[in-house]
Amino acid sequence: MVEMLNSNPEVLLRKRRNAERTKLEKQQLARQRDEKVRKQKRVRKQRFIRAESMVAQTLATEREKERVKRVSKLALKKARGELDRLASDRDYMVKVRETSDGDELVREKFLYDGTPTLIFVVRVRGPTAVNIPHKAFKILQLMRLVMTNTGVFVRLNEKVYPLLKMIAPYVVIGRPSLSSIRSLLQKRSRIVYQKEDDSEPREMALNDNSIVEEKLGDQGIICIEDMVHEIASLGDSFAKCTFFLQPFQLNREISGFGALNKLKKIKQREDSLKTRQLSNSATAPVIEIDIDSLIAKLN
Repeated sequence: MVEMLNSNPEVLLRKRRNAERTKLEKQQLARQRDEKVRKQKRVRKQRFIRAESMVAQTLATEREKERVKRVSKLALKKARGELDRLASDRDYMVKVRETSDGDELVREKFLYDGTPTLIFVVRVRGPTAVNIPHKAFKILQLMRLVMTNTGVFVRLNEKVYPLLKMIAPYVVIGRPSLSSIRSLLQKRSRIVYQKEDDSEPREMALNDNSIVEEKLGDQGIICIEDMVHEIASLGDSFAKCTFFLQPFQLNREISGFGALNKLKKIKQREDSLKTRQLSNSATAPVIEIDIDSLIAKLN
């Protein structure tokens, strides 16, 4: 009996050796990443910054802080019911879409009545030379939108609306169609999952219905198509489905550093400024774009 306990099969020994090697490799990679981050910080500290750039950055950041302050103050007054001296006590949204020929933009302003609505929120670059205010950055962290070109599904309601106003310069939103939801989950869905052979959870693509059944089977969701239906219909398990998924990492609309790509980026920036006409007013409406066309470009 003692001999059986002391003797390890060859397979177990190999697995243990491979696990130790993998652990050492991960530790080495982590040390290299930390060293790279430290070097980048030293380079940034030693970089020369012109006085004009510092002034522009300070002014832009102050304007953004004032905007966030006005939006949060308005939301607080609405929550308290202090509606006497408000410029507007209603919430508006503006839907922006292109005409059939693509030459003009059509803007349709409508009143948001608080009805729960599915939207897809994509993180984009904010205004030039602006340091994101702490309150806005906290909201981006809460929505898991710290990195640009990431997107999440959100249930829009009366509580989420003021948060979207707070982070309006850093995101674009829209109502996705069923085909866009299905396309995102089939192509871009990733989860954090620990397999039997893994020593710790790791990020992986979601392409196995058995994992969905294991994690969400108690909610009656056994496959990816069930998740598509649950998200599209804003079902009872909407939050569990969305937080089971990692934020969708989307492609850049234009990538590369060639001359032609630079021209395309300039045109894209101009089109973005036309579509997303940002305002510093506390009562500015939330802008909604044709998110299906954007998903088709970035997916």
